[in-house]
Amino acid sequence: MMKRLTAIFFLSVIMIFTCLVFAGILIRAADRLTTPLNDVNDVNIDWRKLSLFKDSANYVPEPKVSLFTYIKDKIEKYTSDKIAGNLIIIQASRSYEELIGWNIAVFNEYNPIIKLKDGYLHSLIESKDVSENAESIRELHKFCRDLGIEYAYINFPVKICTYEDRGISGILDYSNQNADRLLDAISKAGVKCYDFRKILHEDGINHHKAFFRTDHHWKPETGLWAAKHILEFLRDDYGWEVDPEILNPDKFEHKIYPEWFLGSQGKKLTLARTKPDDFTILYPKFRTMMHFEVPMHEIDASGDFSVTYNMKHAERKDYYALNTYAAYKYADQPLTRIHNMLNHDGKKILFIHDSMSNCVIPFIALGIEYIDETGFALNIKKYIKFSKPDMVITAYYSANAGKKNKRISPAQKF
Repeated sequence: MMKRLTAIFFLSVIMIFTCLVFAGILIRAADRLTTPLNDVNDVNIDWRKLSLFKDSANYVPEPKVSLFTYIKDKIEKYTSDKIAGNLIIIQASRSYEELIGWNIAVFNEYNPIIKLKDGYLHSLIESKDVSENAESIRELHKFCRDLGIEYAYINFPVKICTYEDRGISGILDYSNQNADRLLDAISKAGVKCYDFRKILHEDGINHHKAFFRTDHHWKPETGLWAAKHILEFLRDDYGWEVDPEILNPDKFEHKIYPEWFLGSQGKKLTLARTKPDDFTILYPKFRTMMHFEVPMHEIDASGDFSVTYNMKHAERKDYYALNTYAAYKYADQPLTRIHNMLNHDGKKILFIHDSMSNCVIPFIALGIEYIDETGFALNIKKYIKFSKPDMVITAYYSANAGKKNKRISPAQKF
């Protein structure tokens, strides 16, 4: 009798657990269907499929998964991330790691994170093959040149400084070495390159403090700094009539949200092992009038600079459910257009970039008339012919300089 009651009890627990899982999946699906288009969260883009470094016209989709596999994957994700008590368990585990001083990460785990001596978090990057990326950049450079369009490649830094973090760079983290090889390969082909690792160092800015403590992105204040330098390049190297001085920090209101943001690295380690970051929203003190479009979400808005912000990501403090960084430029989008309606120079830039530029591009738009930007190369050559930009800029940060070398495991190589 006791065995039967025990079996019934455990069967009931399993059935209730399964019902909760499916209910959670259905509720989130319903939420997505009823969410207005202008209430935009991060777009779920598979960057491996829609990459800058291959022509999507030649992309062959992977076979669709079976319904069983789809449901299984959803259940696994839900039980990993959403089940009640999951966060408590993870935080308890992180507290124990902090207690024993655990600071070990391996390349083959997802988002391997170490804590630097000053408390900043960093995701380790393994040595990667840059040849395919370099070839794609060279090809795009030639394509633009043949059309009479200027082309430049911008390399943004990671948190690890190639000059000062010598116990990590090239030993535990290879992002700078990957970037070095990529820049060397494309510069030999005549591609104009701007390496912001060097510029950051020359300006005396500490690499770590230029970034969020808990995230791989740099701070909006650093994005403003980078945007000013890019306007200087456009003026000095390409003869554009732009005014970099409009991006001086003192010409912006800095609205600071104290301890408001827990980045992706902080979410993984939880608040048991780190503290949240302050977050800044920058508003120009001068008059602005922007036309801002995100076609994928049917956003078509005109107004002052604030139309470029998605404030739903910053209006409340929610460390684990919100990505506050996504307030800038509505996060990663397939295509965004910004028209500075107070600037009539007629110049247009097409940016091809990763998320590091999300807090850079809106500020650049204050200095020129038109910016189109894309997070991946969906028929990029056709779009260049259609949009006819004066310049194409590819801007990626050092962690994205190459692709994982599948032939050599980290253990074998290092």
